[in-house]
Amino acid sequence: MKNLLFLFLLLSSTVVFAEVRDSVKTEKKVEKVVAPKRELTQAQVTKKNEVEKKFSKFAKDRFTLDLFGSNWIYNSNDAKFSPNASTKFKTKAWSRGISVYFSWDFRIKKSRVSFAPGIGYSCSNIYSRHGLWEDSTGTSLRPLTDINPAIALGDYKVNKLTLQYIDIPLELRIRTNPDKFNNCWKFVVGFKAGIRIDAHTKTTTKIGSVTKVNVERRFPDFNLLRMGPTIRIGYSVVNVFAYYGVLDVFKKGKGPKANEFTLGISFNGL
Repeated sequence: MKNLLFLFLLLSSTVVFAEVRDSVKTEKKVEKVVAPKRELTQAQVTKKNEVEKKFSKFAKDRFTLDLFGSNWIYNSNDAKFSPNASTKFKTKAWSRGISVYFSWDFRIKKSRVSFAPGIGYSCSNIYSRHGLWEDSTGTSLRPLTDINPAIALGDYKVNKLTLQYIDIPLELRIRTNPDKFNNCWKFVVGFKAGIRIDAHTKTTTKIGSVTKVNVERRFPDFNLLRMGPTIRIGYSVVNVFAYYGVLDVFKKGKGPKANEFTLGISFNGL
């Protein structure tokens, strides 16, 4: 009987020791999982808050107004530009245009770089002494006196082609001097694509005391889309910018080969 009691006590102590040992292991494992996260020091918290405060002073450049001159890069010897060698097509050096964009500025990992997609409207004009001529082969540009011989060239006061687009600009923005409120240099590279919503010509003639304005629309030979790189450099809210269209202004085979480029001043802020 004593032997049985001794054996029972020995087995019980073994089981209890095993349970205690497993419990200790379990507690050690739990301690590893729920180890407290290292907290930032007061100096690190202060520095983090200062960086956030400095960047918050940046204008987000949500609103952009561009005033620019637009023109084409083209070959003046192209037959669709100059059917008559004595009257070659020539654009006015500075054809006025305007665009308005709204963008969203997303900072990249608390750096001085941000990504900004947007949407907007653009209107570019091309002034010249030629008009659009449509036939079965497509569109060409001819002297105004060839299109309407009854009106002398000197009687034309305004002659312009207007192209209007809805654009989607994408920009990568880099800012300097974050410690100054909106007084920093900005370097922006981007790309924009647009869809044409209108194309029309406008001529204004004045014969004697009579002034007439003629507007014509619906020219199907212009390319529906445009796209190309952009660049903007400036200080504070005033910048200079440029754009080059990689797509032809006219549809392939339907008009002369021409690519648009613009150069102007950009005002951005808010």
